Amino acid sequence: MSKVSIVKVENDYHDALLRALDDLGEKPVARGDCVLIKPNLYEPRPPDSGDITNPRLVEAVARYCLDAGAGRVIIGEGPSYYQSESNLRPCFTRTGTSEVADRLGIEWALFDEHEFRTFRNFSKATPDEFRVTEYVFSCDKLINVPVLKTHHQTTVTLAMKNLKGCLKREDKPRFHQQKDLNRAIVELNRIVRPAMNIIDATARTIGSVGSSARTQPIGTPLLLVSADAVAVDAVGCALMDIDPDTVPTVTLGAAAGLGENDLTRIDIIGEELKRLKFKVKLPQEQLHQSFPQLEISGIDGACSGCLIPLLSELLMLSERGAKLQMPLRICLGTDPDIPSDRAYLLVGDCALTDGEEAKCVAGCPPVREDIHQHLRQYFT
Repeated sequence: MSKVSIVKVENDYHDALLRALDDLGEKPVARGDCVLIKPNLYEPRPPDSGDITNPRLVEAVARYCLDAGAGRVIIGEGPSYYQSESNLRPCFTRTGTSEVADRLGIEWALFDEHEFRTFRNFSKATPDEFRVTEYVFSCDKLINVPVLKTHHQTTVTLAMKNLKGCLKREDKPRFHQQKDLNRAIVELNRIVRPAMNIIDATARTIGSVGSSARTQPIGTPLLLVSADAVAVDAVGCALMDIDPDTVPTVTLGAAAGLGENDLTRIDIIGEELKRLKFKVKLPQEQLHQSFPQLEISGIDGACSGCLIPLLSELLMLSERGAKLQMPLRICLGTDPDIPSDRAYLLVGDCALTDGEEAKCVAGCPPVREDIHQHLRQYFT
């Protein structure tokens, strides 16, 4: 039976981690191991934002590895494709993660500055060719340290989706361009298998895809820890009052034999799940509530290159209390459904049609700042 430990975090992340591992009866690191710690540092966000893995937790994991006698410890990440190249290293330096590494005398690695292993025709669900950081193959143990977050395309982004950061930067949007992103993520989890997954649910608020927008606050700072990525994701969903059976990465991961998704067959140790549950609003629910006159068409045919920066900006506007001045349709993908009875905005080169240049945020993908500038005319 798969086990998931839920522990409260007061101030001591290291103590909480040790309690969780003790509850599980797990010692994932052995003397002499080379250990790769994979946090979520997709953008240079503040340490306590809930958007990135808190560096205090990263430090606790690294300290555990060193105390266990690891011969080499590396903190490694491949930030979001939608970050400019000049912003990649700041995902370590501005977040405080590089400072943790320096203080402990360990390495930190921006994956895109190092070697990758190429996979060709791995699965019908993945791109014909993609690359995975060589670090996950050269290390003895991978410790996966994601954040508890929601996501517009995959409902949640937890342990399984966090491994997408192991892809080469240019290959990440190609995963999103697959017909089924969820299946592509599951296939990646067949390649990259963490020894332990530690979900950071210590922030006071829950982040959502590509944005500092928030949903309902977390009542208690927690860690969710398991060797089973599917099981810990299922428990993470349940914590946010999301039925794991409605989350494709969880159900497909279980079907692929990667772990357990049935909560009745998961041994949940430590804190009682039902006493900790809280209700989140998914990004699409938040946008509908904030901007009832907003319509986004063509989502199913759009890739993440347009969708993620657009949603990021809209969620940011929602968080800031902005108001939509008029009914607005935002059109994505090819053959946009341009309305005649309301204002509209086209996003991305796919949506661009003759004579509509002034109403289009051009680019493949469009620059987030350009999306911001175009949206300003419709919001107050």
